[in-house]
Amino acid sequence: MDNYKKVINDFVNLFKLGILTAKDIKQEISSIIQFKREKIMHHFKNSSQEDLKELKNKINKLNLEIEKLKKSVRKR
Repeated sequence: MDNYKKVINDFVNLFKLGILTAKDIKQEISSIIQFKREKIMHHFKNSSQEDLKELKNKINKLNLEIEKLKKSVRKR
């Protein structure tokens, strides 16, 4: 949250100075979004197939447990 406030304050200060234009803001926001997207993509590319399979297995087990609990609740 502090970083967010810092960025907003920087934009406000640049507006006050008249240095920043709407085109500059658009380019800056675009580059920030692109950087975050690339960071996420890099994270997913680094995760191995084994990790993904393990997560899928855990999800399947949890789904089975949920179904069992639903059936036990229905019986009551």
